[in-house]
Amino acid sequence: MKYLLGSVLFFLIFGLSFSQDDDDNLILGNSQNNKSAALYDLSDPTGVNIEVNLWGYVRLPGRYRVPIKTTFMDLMSYAGGPIDESNLKEIRIIRNSNVAGKTAQLIKLDYDDLLWDEKVSTKPRSNPVLEAGDVVIILKEKRYTFREDLSLYIPIFTTLISIATFIITLTNN
Repeated sequence: MKYLLGSVLFFLIFGLSFSQDDDDNLILGNSQNNKSAALYDLSDPTGVNIEVNLWGYVRLPGRYRVPIKTTFMDLMSYAGGPIDESNLKEIRIIRNSNVAGKTAQLIKLDYDDLLWDEKVSTKPRSNPVLEAGDVVIILKEKRYTFREDLSLYIPIFTTLISIATFIITLTNN
């Protein structure tokens, strides 16, 4: 009976603690998870404008309506810049992906050392002017964490503890 009551209490406590949602932050607008599509209109009402898409690990991903001479760095500024998980070594711009008769073009950029490195290089950086329909993709940086290998370490650690416990019990008898 004690085990049954303990099990029910265990599942009740942990079930309630893990079932909490971030609804309060969604109502207040403070959530980090943007669950809806966004259209940002930064267009010039007196000039020619284009629409480009910005996907991935930036503060404000979405579709942007911007003036025709907008550069990649301008778009990144409009989007609030990269976030910590951004991989700035493999930025991709896909051009002419929806234009009939033209082959899609992939432009790769590397801005990691420009924004994060302590030593600023003197070689010129490419800052392409965006065209209508461009899709800019900022990928996630692959980082090593201990959590990824935890499933490997736990069985080894528990096996070593079991062996040590077995040896201790043998030496005490």
